[in-house]
Amino acid sequence: MLNPKTYHIQLDSEEYTIYSKHLILEQIGIEGQKRLKKAKVLIVGAGGLGCPIMIYLTSSGVGYLGIIDKDTIEASNLSRQILYTQKNINCSKVVSAKQKLKDINNKCKIITHKYELNEKNSLEIISYYDIIIDATDNFQTRYIIDKTCHKLHKIHIYGSINQFEGQVSIFHYKNGIRYTNLYSKSLNLSDHNCSNSGIMGITSGYIGILQAIETIKIIIGIKQNLDNSILLCNLINSKKIIKKIYISNQQKTLAKNIEKDKIPHQLLKTWALKTKKNIIIVDIREINEFNKRHIKQAINIPLKKLKLSRTIKFIQKYSTRKALIIYCNTNSRSIIASSLLKVYNITHYITH
Repeated sequence: MLNPKTYHIQLDSEEYTIYSKHLILEQIGIEGQKRLKKAKVLIVGAGGLGCPIMIYLTSSGVGYLGIIDKDTIEASNLSRQILYTQKNINCSKVVSAKQKLKDINNKCKIITHKYELNEKNSLEIISYYDIIIDATDNFQTRYIIDKTCHKLHKIHIYGSINQFEGQVSIFHYKNGIRYTNLYSKSLNLSDHNCSNSGIMGITSGYIGILQAIETIKIIIGIKQNLDNSILLCNLINSKKIIKKIYISNQQKTLAKNIEKDKIPHQLLKTWALKTKKNIIIVDIREINEFNKRHIKQAINIPLKKLKLSRTIKFIQKYSTRKALIIYCNTNSRSIIASSLLKVYNITHYITH
C-alpha cells in the first residue's frame, strides 16, 4: 500500500461527486481515494502506452501526474496516441497532453518535463515521485529507469508492446525483481519500436490500461498484483500468460542464464563444427513470421505449441542426439521457451 497515512488529505464536495462510483467500491472507499489524491506518479513517454495511462490515472484521481517526453506530435501518431488530434500535429506532446488532461480532471496537478530522461537528470526528476511508469519504446531509457529506481527505491511499472503482443510487470516493489533481472544489459537488446515493427492502436491501449491498473492497485493496497511476475498478452489469440520470475540467492537472472548459452545465428555453422555437434534448430515464432524468413533447415514449432506433451516428447527425443537450438527474434519469447525447457531438464541453446 502506498501512502497509508492520509489523515491530512481531504476530499472536497466536488471530489465526492466526481469519484462517487469509486467511493462505494469496497477496495477503494474514501481512504483509497485519498491515497490516490496523495500519490505522485511519473509517466516516462507520452505516446501509445502513455496516452491511456495518462487518461485513466487522471480520471481516477491521482493527485500529481508527471509526464516526460521531448517529442512533438506527428500524423502517424494519431492512430494509437488517443489524447491527440490533427490540431495537435507538430505541437509538444507533454504540453498538448496537459491541456487535454485538465479538461478531463482539473483536480489533478499535471507536471510537464519537456525533454528526455537521461543519466544526468534522472535522479532529480524521479526522486519527486512515488511510482515510475515506463511507457517508452527504447531499451536505453528502460535501463536508466531501472538503475534510478533501484538507487532511489522507487516502484517501476513496466510495459512493452510489439505488433499484437505486449507485456506488463512491476519492478523494485518490496525488494522484488528489477528490469535487469529479466533483461540483462549483456543481452544487447535491439529496439522494436512502432516505427520499425508496426503496431495497432488497440495493442498500446490495452497494455497501457493494464499498466494503469497495476499502478492503482499498488496505490490503494490491492495485494493481487504483478509483483515478481510478468504478464504476457497476445491480442490475436486472446491469450494471457502470467509467468512467475524467480531469482536465486546469488541473483543469477534468467536472462543471464540464457546469455550464457546464447549463440549468434550467423555463427551456428562454425559453432557446430567447432564443438562437433549435430544441431536441430527450432524456430518458435508464429508460422507467418517463419514463412517470411527463417534459418535454413530450421523447423517451426510456435511457442504456444511448445508446451504440448507431444511436442516435449519430440524435443526430448531429438535433444539426446542433437544440440537443440531455439531461435526467436524477440527475447521475451526466448525467455519463456528457455524457462519451459529447463522444467523438463532439456539442454538447449538460444540464438537470435
